[in-house]
Amino acid sequence: MQDLKVTSWQLFGHDRLYVNLPDGTAIGWADRGSGTITVLHPRYRDAVADALARQVPDLPALVGEDAPAGHPAPPVPPPVPRIPPMRGMRKRGAGPDTAAVRKPAPPEPESGQDMAAVREPVPPPDPERVRGSEPAPEPVAAPQRAPVPDPVAASAPAPAPASGGAEASAAAPEAVRRGRPAVLPALTPGSDLASRRPGTGLREQLGEGGTGALVRAATGALRRHKDGDPRRGALAGERRVGAELKRLTRHGWRVLHSVPLPDGAEIGHLLIGPGGVFAVRTDHRPGASVRVGDGTLRLDEGDPQPYALDGSPDARRARAALEAYCAFDVPVQTVLVFTGVTALEVVATPDGIRVCRERQLSALTPLTGVFTLTQVERIYDVARNAEAWLDV
Repeated sequence: MQDLKVTSWQLFGHDRLYVNLPDGTAIGWADRGSGTITVLHPRYRDAVADALARQVPDLPALVGEDAPAGHPAPPVPPPVPRIPPMRGMRKRGAGPDTAAVRKPAPPEPESGQDMAAVREPVPPPDPERVRGSEPAPEPVAAPQRAPVPDPVAASAPAPAPASGGAEASAAAPEAVRRGRPAVLPALTPGSDLASRRPGTGLREQLGEGGTGALVRAATGALRRHKDGDPRRGALAGERRVGAELKRLTRHGWRVLHSVPLPDGAEIGHLLIGPGGVFAVRTDHRPGASVRVGDGTLRLDEGDPQPYALDGSPDARRARAALEAYCAFDVPVQTVLVFTGVTALEVVATPDGIRVCRERQLSALTPLTGVFTLTQVERIYDVARNAEAWLDV
């Protein structure tokens, strides 16, 4: 595929070459620090290798979702070539191990030279001294084959760079905290949440999962007279919010509905776009005038009642699920939407929480600057996979 684009990306302590499709979707990358190539989609494996081969003469072993877990190494594995050091690699903190990889046949160490001191990466030794005193290829034998990343390895802290000035020092805490992202199982029709409709859980409770639209229309009037089940009003509110969020998809946003959680609860709607990620929940108050503020809710002229505005539990769970499979921070905010109300007055809300009516959701459309289009697609690919929500 000659139309693939290879771009350089440096952030959070990483230094990578990304391979992108013409529309900007990332399908793989080469990590200059670890010397490995990661493939996000198995069908692009050869295309990623070819694209990087034009940038790097020696290709390392492929690592990614398509690499078999626990693959045994060959009896006598040859040293895996690493990506040649780019300009400025030594200044960013390339240690003695990098120098050992660059020199296929280093001279013998000087007499009396401490072998442990030569291999010690922190503090970095003088490059001229390492060039004449490092041992024969023993340091290269450790990275014979890069292991397939797994959730346990992803949680291990990554070592901070040996040097690199203020920029490397600022990125070091993030690299130590995150490590490698986990590997998400492949998406299947059974695990794809993109087909779920608003209020899926309420539909199942009300027995509307298999009822056709004509049957519901014919029996709706009778149901309203026979019972006042509040779940039907809540379902109507979920449908209204879902319809308003669908309007945002024309402006580059992605929407998921009724995201299931392991404890049986649901995140009503998940909105993903250039302006951020929002966990949207609905409160249906038909015909009421609502006043929200200071942790209370007042309906019409009634007395204020305690009302929990803290939506952080859903936001925290969503952030944990998304960041486990993304190589960047994914902050999640909460949006509380009141439906069916005649008036809404918002006095005060906690940080990270928005309160609005369904028609006011369009105010989120122009928000931008939080994620790139490539990051939006990556977050959406993770969020739509039900396997990503099993451990939150």
